[in-house]
Amino acid sequence: CFLSLQKREISNFDYLMYLNTLAGRSYNDYMQYPVFPWVLADYHSETLNFTNPHTFRDLSKPMGAQTVERKHKFIQRFNEVEKNLSAQCHYCTHYSSAIIVASYLVRMEPFTQTFCSLQGGSFDVADRMFHSVKSTWESASRDNMSDVRELTPEFFYLPEFLTNANHFELG
Repeated sequence: CFLSLQKREISNFDYLMYLNTLAGRSYNDYMQYPVFPWVLADYHSETLNFTNPHTFRDLSKPMGAQTVERKHKFIQRFNEVEKNLSAQCHYCTHYSSAIIVASYLVRMEPFTQTFCSLQGGSFDVADRMFHSVKSTWESASRDNMSDVRELTPEFFYLPEFLTNANHFELG
């Protein structure tokens, strides 16, 4: 499959879906939902400069290490946890989960009902819900030490998930 990618016989999307399938990820399980990486890092410019490396996320690093400061904070957190605890970790959170999937796709059923179910039967406080790709990138790559989330495949093929066509009262 990788050779097919190098020969441009399959798309990057198909390759990532293949990797997700090999990893046991499926659209049928929100806890093992397919994961796609953030690719863009520039959500400020009017026009993207594709020749500028700063336009893109550094794919050689996890979300917790996208800035030097953030990487050092996570290393410090890791080192401060007693070595004999089984909870010693860098991130103490996950890059994908049912709530992350449902929060991204909350504007579409059946994700709306799943999201509400995971939130105790109602929508979350509006300010905590997914409402901006830019602010979500900033949270996951820079600002929030509890956020290292990646994306779902829908970011790359289904722009409708960003619109509230069902007119849900999201706050």
